[in-house]
Amino acid sequence: MPRMEPIEEITVERERARQLADPNVDVCYLATVTPDGQPEVRAIALREIGASGFELLLNSTSPKWQQILMSAHVSLLIHWPTVHRQYRIRGRIVPLGPERVGHYWGRKSYGSQLLEQYYDIYRPQSEPIPSRASLLQEMEDLRRRFPEPHGVPIPPSLVGVCLIPQEIETWHGSPIDRLHDRRLYRRSDTGWAVQTLVP
Repeated sequence: MPRMEPIEEITVERERARQLADPNVDVCYLATVTPDGQPEVRAIALREIGASGFELLLNSTSPKWQQILMSAHVSLLIHWPTVHRQYRIRGRIVPLGPERVGHYWGRKSYGSQLLEQYYDIYRPQSEPIPSRASLLQEMEDLRRRFPEPHGVPIPPSLVGVCLIPQEIETWHGSPIDRLHDRRLYRRSDTGWAVQTLVP
């Protein structure tokens, strides 16, 4: 039986992980590099996986966004322990249209929407704040300003992006003997070339 293309495989395995209630099924780890060459990794929400790539929502006030703008190349790590799968994805970032951003915005929780507004109205993401109490007070002010859960507007700083993969490394875990099945897929004009790697 021929192996699936890597994006198709990831989509299938995500559904399998979802059925097994994997806590990381909607999580990925985004890696970027700071202006002084320091690597940074953070967990973010993995939105959808389509034929072209991996869709994410980011905030343009955040340090990670500035790092992405410097190179437009990033890496993602996906790990679903319930199905013994891990994927390392390298590629470039392209913007999503406003309709996709609106689609994802409608699926965000009320609290998450308010926090996105906070970045525009009060302080950018990752900036220092006087205290946790001040954050909670300002969030309460936002609840009064936007009292309806479905009435929070999309802030200008919210950005939708798609990571278009150039390389995908697949890892099928083999816990008993540690002889994991690792393969590196590289995209070309004609499709995906694949190499098997030492585990």
